[in-house]
Amino acid sequence: MTEVEPASHDADADDQDHDYHNGSGEAPDSSALKALHLAHKAIAKFPHLSHRYQKFIGTAAVVSSALIVLSSIAVSKRIHRGESDEKILAEITPDEIENAGKGRPQKPTSKDKGNSRMH
Repeated sequence: MTEVEPASHDADADDQDHDYHNGSGEAPDSSALKALHLAHKAIAKFPHLSHRYQKFIGTAAVVSSALIVLSSIAVSKRIHRGESDEKILAEITPDEIENAGKGRPQKPTSKDKGNSRMH
């Protein structure tokens, strides 16, 4: 019988999982968290964009989840092109964020067929 080494314990991952475990989903992976973090930073660059997509919950004003989604899409497209975090934040524009959801995804090419990310 072959012995398998136990996986190393990741306390940070446990903390993140604990924060997200509410019975309806799983914690985002590190790449999703990175994209969300960059999306929030990109939104922070453009206060006028935040104000335009503002909604009120009780007496608090919050940024609409639609803006978070659009910004995440714009950031993810750039990450998949191999751009650095610094370049993304330096070059992203409000128009790019607002129009991120309007384009259709490209169909996979024949060279991509073996590289499917879906399991």
